[in-house]
Amino acid sequence: MIARGAGPLGGNPFGVLILVLLLFYFLTGGLHSPIQNAGRDPVGFIGFIVAIVLGITVHEFMHAYTAHRMGDDTARQMGRLSLDPRRHLDLFGSLLIVLVGFGYGKPVPVSEGRLRSPLAFSLVALAGPLTNVALALVAALPLRFGAAGVVGGDYERILFLVVLYNCLLAVFNLVPVPPLDGSRVVYGLLPPRQAYAWRTYEQYGPFILLAMIFFLPYLRIDVLGPVVIGPARGLAALLLGQSF
Repeated sequence: MIARGAGPLGGNPFGVLILVLLLFYFLTGGLHSPIQNAGRDPVGFIGFIVAIVLGITVHEFMHAYTAHRMGDDTARQMGRLSLDPRRHLDLFGSLLIVLVGFGYGKPVPVSEGRLRSPLAFSLVALAGPLTNVALALVAALPLRFGAAGVVGGDYERILFLVVLYNCLLAVFNLVPVPPLDGSRVVYGLLPPRQAYAWRTYEQYGPFILLAMIFFLPYLRIDVLGPVVIGPARGLAALLLGQSF
């Protein structure tokens, strides 16, 4: 899973706790590490890397582009209006993705006061996940209409992983829990008083994410399955025109 947002381990008071939990689950086998499967399934690992690099890059680029079109040039001035993956991949967040399957990219800075309207804040937040859906759709077209078979099975598998992981990235980031994009979509749609109250909820976001990813599964309570994985697989199946 890939979280777009403020970098849960960088500049966050809960960062050390998250890091300890990630390492604990990695060492005890609680998380399936992509790099552990690289030797057994090199094509799958390559597909995972391609999907994640593309997914994070276009996701963050579209946040920057939409903010620029909505009147905020902060991201452009900081060099984020770019399709260069180096502008958007966080070194430590990327390392975590490879090691434990959960990490983050660099958040695009947005100056709310420069945007043309409160609704623009929601559109900037929504642009990233929608772009991941668009990327998944583009990758799904040759699979759905049979063109991938001309190249070969490995090519088909990489395209399939691009579809699946970008659907996961889109759905996960639409969950309305800070610092995910879904919480910002909600914030931009609320009246000023309710928006202020929603902002006070942000401090609890890391705890809620920790519970969803670590504590509730430990108690055999599956939240990610029905909220993220199930809808993402359903979206991927819709784009591919087949169930899997």
